[in-house]
Amino acid sequence: MEVLAHTRDTKRLSLITTAVAALITFLLLMTYQYLSGVRQLDQEVRSKAAIIATNSAAALAFGDHKAAYENLGAIRKTPRILGAAIYQADGSLFAVIDDPQAQFPDAIDPDSSDVSDEKNDFITHFVREEITQGGTRVGSLLLLASQKPLYLNLLAYAGGLIVIGLIALLLAQRFTASLRKKMALTEGQLEQMALYDRVTGLPNRRFFEYELKKAITRVKREGQNAALLMIDVDDFKKVNDLCGHPMGDKVLEMIAGRLKSVVRADDILARVGGDEFAAILFMVGEPENVDALAEKMIAAIEAPFPTEPIPSHVGLSIGMTMMPGDSDDPETLIRWSDMAMYEAKAQGKNRAQFFSEDINRKIRATLHVEAALRQALKEDAGELYVAYQPQICAQTRRIVGVEALARWTRPDGKPLSPAEFIPVAEKTGLIVDLGAWLIRQVCSDLIWLKQQGVNVEKVAINVSPRELTRGNAIVENACRTIRQFGEQISRFQFEITENALMAERGADVLDAFHRSGFSLAIDDFGTGYSSLGYLKRFQISTLKIDQSFIKRLPADANDATIVSAVIQMAKALGISLVAEGVETDEQAEFLTSHSCDVLQGYLFSRPLPREDLAIFIARHSATNTAGT
Repeated sequence: MEVLAHTRDTKRLSLITTAVAALITFLLLMTYQYLSGVRQLDQEVRSKAAIIATNSAAALAFGDHKAAYENLGAIRKTPRILGAAIYQADGSLFAVIDDPQAQFPDAIDPDSSDVSDEKNDFITHFVREEITQGGTRVGSLLLLASQKPLYLNLLAYAGGLIVIGLIALLLAQRFTASLRKKMALTEGQLEQMALYDRVTGLPNRRFFEYELKKAITRVKREGQNAALLMIDVDDFKKVNDLCGHPMGDKVLEMIAGRLKSVVRADDILARVGGDEFAAILFMVGEPENVDALAEKMIAAIEAPFPTEPIPSHVGLSIGMTMMPGDSDDPETLIRWSDMAMYEAKAQGKNRAQFFSEDINRKIRATLHVEAALRQALKEDAGELYVAYQPQICAQTRRIVGVEALARWTRPDGKPLSPAEFIPVAEKTGLIVDLGAWLIRQVCSDLIWLKQQGVNVEKVAINVSPRELTRGNAIVENACRTIRQFGEQISRFQFEITENALMAERGADVLDAFHRSGFSLAIDDFGTGYSSLGYLKRFQISTLKIDQSFIKRLPADANDATIVSAVIQMAKALGISLVAEGVETDEQAEFLTSHSCDVLQGYLFSRPLPREDLAIFIARHSATNTAGT
């Protein structure tokens, strides 16, 4: 209402301003026209008076009334002059013409040229011209001039101005109306762009946050429950990558349509990000009702979307909070719903999850680990170190290499398990910085070990799927670091999990590793989906059979059969095989008897800091030498 009143006041003020400006312009034009007309009329009458006065000098000198009347008759050719009279030198009337109302006086003051005492009015006025002969005044001429033509002209001019003004006003009104219509259309388009998403037509994040504030107020006023849902489309990137962004926009539009078919007319659905949506559900009652509606949303997206070259399948991860039960603060509700949504993703995607304090504690713990890891990488104050687990030749029991593993001891002396910080590093992208730090530290440790008289033949370093997404940069960084420390590339082996082979740009990176002279190993072999084709293409030199197949050896017949088959396959392909997680003599004997190449596990050693590794290698070498 205030906006409408302000708009009305603005229009009224604009109209008044325009009217005043038009009136002032009209008065100025009329004044100018009047003054110009008066000046023109005066000049015309005085010119006529001068001519008549010159021609009448002789008539006065000789007292010739007839000649005087003939001269005065010239005024009839000038409609603006109504009458004329000639006065003698003493001021007495000599001749007069066209004076039916006796306006000319019988005598005038001969010594004054002022005609203000004569009978002037609004319509008529006298003009006096002295008659001279040889430089001597012999009489006077009075002309009675009418200003009626001037006023008629002014009236016609005013009428013309009014007509022109009305036409201009009409044209201006039409132009203004058209302009106002276009402005209204533009304002509507700008509002649409400012508040609504271009692709789906749904409210955008800005509008949604405004509606969320209103929803909280409504919930408090009505005393009814409501729910906030933050919705993320799972694996939408595949749609853009496979079908292109224009088709991706069409899929988003179709997703919005399916979600709208689930929510009620009173509910609010918005697109708040690239592939993120949000919904406010009113009067939902119990949380079970919200969960049921979220499941309907997930079910609505299950059907494939008609895209080319193949249909697209996506899912939904949904985080849910209740209003006002969880909070009545918009920012808190959004943050907690996001937490619940990410928890749904962590639990396998395509599911709905309510926010809980457990999730809050988990997220906060993750954020704490992330912040501490960033600080540890930045300061490099010794919290992070590399532990090395020896790899033993199955036949000779000689140390043939080590696996380098990142370890972290907090400033309070408490070690943090890799199972706690490695997933955080993967999720946040810190794994790339951690990987770069690990290579530098390994090179530094190798130099230190050489100074202690200890030589390590080969170092295996794990590469995460997240690092593979960085492309060839990871290979270039590894080569640059190793050369800076003066190490040989052939001493380094990079281990990739089977699933990492399918990572984005993974194949290009593995090719780059091989071209640079690094040997490659498949870690956790048997748990993923690598094929013989991958082993051949990337010239894999080592397979590390996963410890899940080792821990039940030799008692479990199935595991024994699998391990034997893998060993035979590796031998046939000329690939070395490493058995991880060897913890018992029975496991070691089984693997040795089946021609496994390398053993690694707690039976021989836990991962060791470089100082302990130097001692272990020295003792192990001494024992082997004594045994020989």
